[in-house]
Amino acid sequence: MLNDRFPFQRGVSIIESMIVVALVAILLILALPAGNEWLSNSRIRTAGDGMLAGLQLARAEAVRRNAVVELEITGGNTAGWTIRAGNEVVQSRGAGEGTGNVVVVTSPGGATKVSFDGLGRRTANADGSAAINRIAIDLPTSVLPADRTTNLELRIGVGGQVLICLPDVEGRLNAQDVRKCQN
Repeated sequence: MLNDRFPFQRGVSIIESMIVVALVAILLILALPAGNEWLSNSRIRTAGDGMLAGLQLARAEAVRRNAVVELEITGGNTAGWTIRAGNEVVQSRGAGEGTGNVVVVTSPGGATKVSFDGLGRRTANADGSAAINRIAIDLPTSVLPADRTTNLELRIGVGGQVLICLPDVEGRLNAQDVRKCQN
C-alpha cells in the first residue's frame, strides 16, 4: 500500500554511498604524494619570503635610522632571524613559523650576519665576521627527494639590493626563465 503512493525510490542507498566514499578515498590516496610535494615546496617559499622580508626590513631600517643595522640568522641553519640596531632588537622571527624542516645555508660558509649602512648598502659586520652575501634555502632529502624540491636562493648585492631566485639545479631551468639565478 505504501509503494502505491510512492512508486519511485528517492534518496541514496547505502551501497551507493559506500562506492562514493571508496572513490573519494582512492583519489585522496593518489593525490597525497603531490600534496606532500606542494606542502614541502611551500615551506621553502615561506622561508624564502620571510628571509627576504627580514633583509628588506633591515635595509629599510638602516636607511631610516641612518645607522648600521644587522640581520642575524638565529637557530643554526634554520629560517629564524633577528634584526638589531646597535643593542636594540628591532624585530625577530622564529624558525618554526611555517618553515619546518627547511635548511638555510649561507655563503660564505659559516656566516650568520649581514649589516646595512645608512645608505642601505651592505657593509662590514661590527664584530668583524664575514657578511652573508648568499642564502640558499632547501629541504633535506629525507623530507623530499632533491629532484622534486624547488630550491631558492637569496642574493645580497654590495649595494644592498636583495634578490630571490631559483638556482639552476641540474640544468632544469631554460636560459629564458626570468626566475633563474644569474651568475
